[in-house]
Amino acid sequence: MKKSEKIISAVLTMALGVLLIALKGNFIGILMTIAGVFLIALGVVDIFHKFIPPAVIKIVVGGLIILCGWVLVEAVLYIVAAVLLIAGVLLLYDKIKNRIRCTTLVHTICEYAVPALFIVIGIMFLFHQSEAIDIVFILSGSLTIVEGGVLLANAIMDDY
Repeated sequence: MKKSEKIISAVLTMALGVLLIALKGNFIGILMTIAGVFLIALGVVDIFHKFIPPAVIKIVVGGLIILCGWVLVEAVLYIVAAVLLIAGVLLLYDKIKNRIRCTTLVHTICEYAVPALFIVIGIMFLFHQSEAIDIVFILSGSLTIVEGGVLLANAIMDDY
């Protein structure tokens, strides 16, 4: 990835953290609505390209996500938790396997912080309690902002 792409990715990660803090439990519902609208739009594009069966499936699934998304929020949280845990473990395994050579302590912390934060956020989403869901989103948002800062530091330190 180019340096500019890394910086944009870091800034978007920090923005995601801010949204997690600001919107808390509503965040997943909003994302599901956006995903539903996106699927419907892809289905309409498929209709114009004469791909009718995939278009119908995308439109129906998008409509179901929009209409029944509030029922699926709990399941989406578990799926997000699983994806974060898997990504964190795979990233950590890759760093350990390739024996990343770091020149400074700060660089070492930056290299291993991203997979560690993925794992911590995944565990928080996996073991959340319905009563404390706002706290989970606030803590996850804070950690996501930290993760964005680490990504930004990594992007800036790549030249050194």
